[in-house]
Amino acid sequence: MGTAGQLKEVEDQLRKDLEQTTIPLRKLGKKYGVSSQAIFSFIHRKGIKRPKREHIKECSICRGLIGIAKKPHSDFITSHTIIEQLGIGRAAFLSHIRILRKKGLISQKFGRMRSRRVELAYQIYFKKRLPVSTIGRQAGLKNFYSVIRKNKVLGWDVPDPLFVYDAETRKARLKMGKRKKRLNLKETG
Repeated sequence: MGTAGQLKEVEDQLRKDLEQTTIPLRKLGKKYGVSSQAIFSFIHRKGIKRPKREHIKECSICRGLIGIAKKPHSDFITSHTIIEQLGIGRAAFLSHIRILRKKGLISQKFGRMRSRRVELAYQIYFKKRLPVSTIGRQAGLKNFYSVIRKNKVLGWDVPDPLFVYDAETRKARLKMGKRKKRLNLKETG
């Protein structure tokens, strides 16, 4: 790479590029054969004001994140799933999602879920009318109900369960539990 002294020859063109475009410093450095640090110091020496880059409109990653965030119950999608859907790296995901959260274009909860089992449990929770304990077993969670309670306390918008126990269902479950205990006692005894 060259030095900042090389920029004297192309100062007018570089000033025009800096004031009128949003090309990243790294690309400008490659174009002029110097490092991005040399371009950065040139900007500060000359007092050049760069135009703000309209990141969200131009960025395919941000558009993809906003598209996913608009889907129903998108706060309950793990960051792993979002990264796989967009085909990006974790660092890119974090930097773009930080920009979108700061601008208020996506929910503060979007992309914060970590557990794929909890994600699966919530997918079942929103689609099927099943007891919370059944959903937990299907997703491999011991106590899905406590996860729901914890998320509600943390401010997540978790709707009430679709499945509601009535008195008859509770009685039937208690009878079934007692039968299983008796069968287990007979087998072991």
